[in-house]
Parts: sequence; structure tokens; C-alpha cells
Amino acid sequence: MSEQSGAEKVLQRMWWLGQQITLELDPRRVVERFLEAAGDVAEADGASLGLVTTDGFIEITAASGALATCAGLRLPIGDSVMGRIIRGAGPFSVADADLHGRDLHETWFRHVATLEHPLHAMAVVPVQRRGERIGAVTIASTRREAFTGLQLERVEAMSDLLSVALANAELFETMRQAEWRFRTLFRAAPDAVLTVLQTTSRVREANDAVREVFGLDPHQVVGRSLADLVAESDRATLERILANAFAGAPGRAEVQVIHPDQPDAPRRVVALAASRLPEADPPSALLIGRDMTHEREMHARLMESDRLAAVGELVAGVAHEVNNPLSSISAFAQLLLRDESLTAQQRESIEVIRGETTRASQVVKDLLAFARRSEPQRVPLDLNAVVARSLRMRQYQFDETGVRVDTDLAGELPSVMGDARQLQQVCLNLLTNAIQAMSERGGVLRVRTVHDGDVIRLDVSDDGPGIAGHVRQRIFEPFFTTKREGEGTGLGLSVSYGIVNAHGGTIELVETGPQGTTFRVTLPADDSPADAPEAARDQPAIALRSPIAGIKLLFVDDEPALRNGMKAYGDLRGFTVLTAADGSAALETTRSVGVDAIVCDLRMPGMDGIAFHEQLRQERPGLAARTVFITGDVVTSAATRGSVARQPVLTKPFVFDRIEEAVIAVMKGVPYRRG
Repeated sequence: MSEQSGAEKVLQRMWWLGQQITLELDPRRVVERFLEAAGDVAEADGASLGLVTTDGFIEITAASGALATCAGLRLPIGDSVMGRIIRGAGPFSVADADLHGRDLHETWFRHVATLEHPLHAMAVVPVQRRGERIGAVTIASTRREAFTGLQLERVEAMSDLLSVALANAELFETMRQAEWRFRTLFRAAPDAVLTVLQTTSRVREANDAVREVFGLDPHQVVGRSLADLVAESDRATLERILANAFAGAPGRAEVQVIHPDQPDAPRRVVALAASRLPEADPPSALLIGRDMTHEREMHARLMESDRLAAVGELVAGVAHEVNNPLSSISAFAQLLLRDESLTAQQRESIEVIRGETTRASQVVKDLLAFARRSEPQRVPLDLNAVVARSLRMRQYQFDETGVRVDTDLAGELPSVMGDARQLQQVCLNLLTNAIQAMSERGGVLRVRTVHDGDVIRLDVSDDGPGIAGHVRQRIFEPFFTTKREGEGTGLGLSVSYGIVNAHGGTIELVETGPQGTTFRVTLPADDSPADAPEAARDQPAIALRSPIAGIKLLFVDDEPALRNGMKAYGDLRGFTVLTAADGSAALETTRSVGVDAIVCDLRMPGMDGIAFHEQLRQERPGLAARTVFITGDVVTSAATRGSVARQPVLTKPFVFDRIEEAVIAVMKGVPYRRG
């Protein structure tokens, strides 16, 4: 081959190599193209590329031709010809490698010796990148003729192209890995991530989290105008933060997200953060959306809880002021009923007074028990009594809406172990929902209790229009409601679900349709006897001489009428009643007069019952142990702490016989149990 034709061949191969490695971005294929070209221009039978590894070895990363089986060999830098060249020596070239075994590493030499066609001529040239040697190219031939200097120069020139191509390929791989990491983070981000085009405000990209936040798959979001996904009332806000973002000012806002294809689907509250994507082409903004619906619901729930707590405190104060006059009316009604000279008509009239007083007091007690915060107390309960109390509390709404109540409460019903206040709340929620379902035209509310094996069932049925199909799956979700604003919070059924579940029971929608709806509560039956209803215990006793006749009883209450009533009862029953209007006056009485027992109100102006009892324990601990407390409030934590917790506490309006029973118990030093 003439020198001119050889030069043309080399130029063609170098041009071809340049084209190939420019177009090829896979490092492995770049090296394959290089070794093919290097072997061609040097007229070699095989070529290999060794690169320095991070652990100080040279690894044959690729090999072709007669050296193809060398790929994967690892050689130390210290005692090999490739290592010397990488460390700075000039190119190495010999006509017969067999004669230069000391220059070749033993591993390389043994491997080459096993080849089918023995290799003789061998040359090694360095590979550099940015002035640093990163490896070496080895070419070999079966001929015993050393490679010429021109051939080695050509291979070195081509190795420069290789280093540039490798740098480009590594840069591309780095970018590819970075993009892969970005795509992975983009898709796996817990918040919705979208890019929005400035020209059209349409979504260009969306990650998987949009499914949870917007209720649509990513492919359903891409291409849509973002405004289509936002409630009309919030679209101006969205346009404002997008305009600011495109102008370079990041913005944040909360918007309501809607499902564009399901107008009745519940809306979600989403916090959006928008910022401009730098150097994006076409100009775009990055939006990150976080679903805040649950947080806003929890905030609303806390506000509702605080509001109910405030109502509870207000009701407690009102109840105390209502129960005091009710107690006086009840006291004198009881005294009159003990008069044997009353005519039947007079007795009936007084029974009406006493009965209405009891009914008014029961309404106050029920309201207090519902509104007041208290720790759950699991005791055996008569579910029928809880249902009856709930029905009494809703009687006004029944009358107002024209709802007729049909009850079928099973007799001999076993007790349930539970908290009366919480189960009453469940009953009230179910009754309220039934009333609202029939509010437009009235109807019949059916309440039924059944003993079924080891469970007790409570069914509450209305003949309203029923619950729509698309709503049924969500009725127990917190804050989900189909009522108009101001008619409900959406907490009733979710709270009821939690209460019943905590009691080991179930609550379910049994039936719904145009003929009405039935909810069923199932609770485990309990073998323990339930407390007897108060009405059964509060009948006036026959006026016999009292077991505590002859004692001196100190009655402490700020209501003059109630003090007078207690004095009259004491005269009737044969014991002396001393009275005091507050704790300070009561202490003066105990210091000056011999007193056998005390009945004291918990809440009074000045020194209240708790402070009085603490002082009395220091002065006369025996008398303090013979103290009975009364209160116009429900029995709260104030009545269950300190020394008061060991004493009987009766609620107003009380029955005189219950007071007498409690006094007898404390004087005997035995626990008081209402009979």
C-alpha cells in the first residue's frame, strides 16, 4: 500500500470514528468502535483498552480481535508495562512479546500464551483526558514485526478522540442518571407536582400523586387547563399566583379542587405553591399541591369541640341556677304530699307539680350529661333507659316537625356495659338524622330494641326519602354531610361510629330507599344488673319516724327556700335541722353548736362546699366524714377529687328520702348506695 493511500485510509477511518463516537453516547459502544478503528489503522490483529480503577488496578474494560478473551482481566499498576505508561512513560512497542516477558505482567503473559494464534508484535500507548492519563491501549499482531512510529501516532491521535467521546458519554450518562433520579423523585413525591405552560395555562406534566390530590390519573390531568380543576370561586386566586410565578415571584394559596367530570364529588382543600421554572422552554411554572382537607377538617373539629366545651360550661351555670328553684319547688311538693289530710284532687294537683318539676330537672340533667366533658365510665346500663332519655330530649323537635314516635322496647332487656353519656350521644345523633330526613312532611320514627343471643340491637327507622346511592359509602366519614350550611357539621355519624366501635359494637346502615332508612346499633349484652331507673327510686315514702330522729343536722345551701324546706322536713321526721347560707357560716355553726351530720351544697357564693370541707377536716375530721354533698350541676371532676371524693354526692332536685338514706350511711360509716 502506497504512503498516500495509507494516509487516506487513516483519514477515512478517523473521520468515520469521529462520526461514530459523536453520534454514539453509550460508552461501551464508543469503545467498541474505537478498538475496531485502532486495529484497522495500525493493521493489528487485536486491540484492548485498560482503564485505571478506583482501587489501584488496571481493568481491561474492552477487547477485540485476537485479544477479545482478555476482556475483564485485572492487572496491578505497579509491575506491568501498561502501569508504567499510565504513570508517565512513553509508548511501548516490541516485535516479539515472547522476548520481553519481564515487561509484561505474569497474568497478561500467561493469558496471551494460551491464545490459539500466538501474538508476537505488541504496542501500548496512553489514553489521556484533560491532561491526565486514565488508561492505555494495547494493540497486537501475529507478525514478528514491530508497529511503526507512524502507526503508534495514529493510534494515539485516535485515543484523543476516544477520551473526548468517553467524556461526552459519561456526561450524558450523568445527565441520564440525574434525569432518572428527578423522574423517580417527581413520580414518587407525596405531594402533587405539576408543570404549567405560561402560554395556555395547561398542565404539561403531572406526577402520580395527582391521583390522590385531584382524583384524576396523571394522563387525565396532562393537557387540561388547570382552572378546570379548581372551583370557580377560587379561579381568580389561581390566576393571580400563576401570574406572579411567571413574573418571578413565588406564590402560595389554598384553593378548592373539584372533579371536572363529577360535579357532585366532594371538594378537597389543596394548598398550592407556584414558582417559575428557570430557563424552561417553553416558559413554564412548577406547582406543588398538598391535600389539606384532613388538616382543615381537624381544625374545624377542634373548633367545634371548643365550642361544645364552652356551651357545656354555660349550660352548667344555667343548670345550677335552674335546679336550685326546682329543688325548692320539689321539696315543698314532697312535704305537702306527706300530709294525710289532703283530698284526692289536692294530692293529684301536687303530684302534677312534683312530676313537672322532675321532668324539668330531667331535661336539665340530660342536657348537662350531654354537654359536659367527662371521662368515659363503663358501667352496666339499661339501654332502654338511655333510649327513653334521648327521646325525651328530642320531644320538642318531634312535635315541631310533626314526627310521630313509635317505640318497641324489649322487656327484660339485659344490660350493656358502656358510658351512658356516649351512648346517649349516639341515640341523639340517630334521632336527629331521622328528624331531619322527615322534616319537610313529617312521618313516623320507629325505635326498637331486641335481645338477640349475646348482643342487643337498637334499630332507628324513619320513613324519609332515603340516602342517595353515591352517598352511602361515605356516610361515616368525618365532616361529610349532604345537609345545607348551618344544618349539620357532618360529625354525627362518624362520632357515633367511633363510640360504638369503642364499646365493642357495630353501627351500620341496614336499609335505605324511598320508603325510609334504618340504622342499626349492635352492642354486646352483659350479665351485670343495670342501675334501676331514678323514677323507681324516688317515690315519696310513708311518713314514719326517721331512724335519725333526735340528731342535729346542719344543712348548708345558699337558697333560702330550700333551707326552709329542709327544716320543715326535719320537723316532720323528728330531727333538728340547723341551716347556713355558705361555708363560712357553716364553720361558725360547727364551732359553737354540737352537730351530728352535715348536708352541704358544692357550689355557693363565698366559701363553697369543697373549701368548707377541707377546713372542716382539719378542725373536726370525724364530722367531715359525716358529710353529704348536694349539687345543682352534674357530678363533675370537682366532686371527685380530694376529700370530697369519699363522700356521697346527690344531684338537685333531690328526694328527701335519698338525703336521709345518705345521712344514715355516713353516720354508720358505711358506703352509700342508692336503693
